[in-house]
Amino acid sequence: MGQFWTRIFKHRDVRILLLGLDAAGKTTILYKLKLDELVTTIPTIGFNVESIQYKDVNFTAWDIGSRDKIRPLFRHYYKGADAVVFVIDSKDRERLDELNYDVIKPAIAAEELKESIFLFLANKMDLEDTMTIEEISDKLGLKNLKHPWNILPVSGVKGDGLHGALDWLASKLGSASAKNQNKIAGPSIGPTSDTEEISEEQDEAIAHRDYCSRAYSAIKCLFLRTNKNDSQDSLDK
Repeated sequence: MGQFWTRIFKHRDVRILLLGLDAAGKTTILYKLKLDELVTTIPTIGFNVESIQYKDVNFTAWDIGSRDKIRPLFRHYYKGADAVVFVIDSKDRERLDELNYDVIKPAIAAEELKESIFLFLANKMDLEDTMTIEEISDKLGLKNLKHPWNILPVSGVKGDGLHGALDWLASKLGSASAKNQNKIAGPSIGPTSDTEEISEEQDEAIAHRDYCSRAYSAIKCLFLRTNKNDSQDSLDK
């Protein structure tokens, strides 16, 4: 019986990659989400791995070091990634093409990531003279993506927008509570039309409800069967 309840209420475990250019703010965002505080960081050599529990999803986040000589090694981390979070320095107009060709396009072309969702975080939006979401989307050609995707403005230093990013990821990766919240907030940016997005969420909500109904029926059936057997035993006596 204990294993039955565990299967019903088990948190969903997902693996996400944080990719981007050096100094984009990946590590700052990771520890802002993990510790809810600003941590002084140094350029990442290798990777940082942290577990972040959010609603009914357990994120294992891999923050991969991104100096130019390390970027060809990104592909070794692709396998098993449910989502890729690209962190963009919204002030760094000069290196947007570098980000596109060294980080984003290889991920788009990777066979290991063909089923993954992509989230683009336009970081450092608390600063002046940053690129707009529309400007970044156009320059990176995001509207041509076939992956489910979204782009959100955030500030890793202040934490602005980070919970919204987790909500979107959780919703897309199977969180029932995040899906309900996103329905209230409205549809996200991406290749799917508003009508298709709502229809997909409704289908998943129905499936989730049916699953819960079956679980309840199974429990009810178990108790009814137990009561019936007890009554039969009393008659036999």
